[in-house]
Amino acid sequence: MADSIQQQLQQLVLLSDSVGTTAGAGTGLGELGGSGSVSTVEEAMEQLGPLIHSVYRANKQKLFRQQVDLFAQKKDAEIMKLCGNYHQEFVQSVAQLLKVRQNTSELQEKVVGLNAEVQRSGKSLYEKKAQLLGLRREQRNLQMATDAVKGCLEVMRMAASFDDQVSSKQYYAGIKTLGSLKDTCLPQVRQYSLGRMLEGAIPAMEAKLQAAAMRDVRDWFYDLKATTREIGRHLTARMHKKQQVWQDRDAGAQDRYYASSAVQFVLDEEFDNEEPVAIGMTPMYQGLHIYEKLGRRAEFRREFIEDRASQLSLILNAPVRFSLDQLGSFQQVLYDIIGFFIVEHQLIASAPDFRLRSDVDALWDTCIAMLSEIIARNVQEIKYDTSIRDALHSIWATFTYVMEENTYDVRKLRELMQAVLSEPEREGMRPDE
Repeated sequence: MADSIQQQLQQLVLLSDSVGTTAGAGTGLGELGGSGSVSTVEEAMEQLGPLIHSVYRANKQKLFRQQVDLFAQKKDAEIMKLCGNYHQEFVQSVAQLLKVRQNTSELQEKVVGLNAEVQRSGKSLYEKKAQLLGLRREQRNLQMATDAVKGCLEVMRMAASFDDQVSSKQYYAGIKTLGSLKDTCLPQVRQYSLGRMLEGAIPAMEAKLQAAAMRDVRDWFYDLKATTREIGRHLTARMHKKQQVWQDRDAGAQDRYYASSAVQFVLDEEFDNEEPVAIGMTPMYQGLHIYEKLGRRAEFRREFIEDRASQLSLILNAPVRFSLDQLGSFQQVLYDIIGFFIVEHQLIASAPDFRLRSDVDALWDTCIAMLSEIIARNVQEIKYDTSIRDALHSIWATFTYVMEENTYDVRKLRELMQAVLSEPEREGMRPDE
């Protein structure tokens, strides 16, 4: 009986093991395995029921308990044996797990430390990056400030250079500097107060250059006064020589014939090789150029016309006396007139778009009118003093020829001479007079 109970209990254990194995397989295989586990458990319970029933029928409960205890002891022994076989491996596994846990803790600590270090490094890098950006902004601001200062210094240098150039009469360089200052430098510093201040000073700088150029032109006018008198004296002496040649030419001719002054000028080949009178006009052309660059050519021309008219007026208003020993004063006036209009003649030839022939003709008409007034005021002294009349006749004839040679209309001069100084043909006069 005991052996039978042991066998049945062993079968239940095996069935229980198969139930666990089947249940594990069912858990891994899903729905199919699950249904198989339930049916196996029910089978085990069905076999256990008859066993317990037979034990109670046979009144062998005590024996059954003993067998169950014995069976449990046997299984405990088997478990202990099994555990004894794998205890060392279990201990080693646990030791390895503990070591892995310790290593994991140490690694975690290292990771935490590394993370903190990385955070500190990142914070330091961020601070250095922010500092670098700040330094770059400062560098950019400094560069901009340096460029601005350089631009302002260049403007100041050019402004100072302009003043020096004007003071040293380097007007061409000055007008170039002023143009560069206005067109190139000032636009770069216009946003600064210095640039705006200098931009406001540009008209004053232009006026300074303009005044300096006109001052030189007027100084040239003043110096030209002595030059024009020398020109008049030279051309008068030259005409005296021509008149002598004309007289000798007429005296040597077998037949008297009429020859106008224009023909005589053509025949005077020996005088053709003489160099023309040289007059330095650099200040005038320089002033004209500067005024043109400043856009004030019309203003320069107007001032030039007014100044030349004033100069002619000063020449013609010079005191003269028509006494025999003081005719030199009138001769000086004629010298000045000759030199004055020779300058005008050269101006017309060299700058016809600036000095118009009509302007010069107007001055010439004014000159003739004022000369007529001078003669009219002294006509009594001239007519009733033969020596004065003769001397004045020669002076006037030479003056007329000089002006005619330089393409001025002398018909009114001849008419005035015939009206006031009418006498029989005299030495040095042409037959057409």
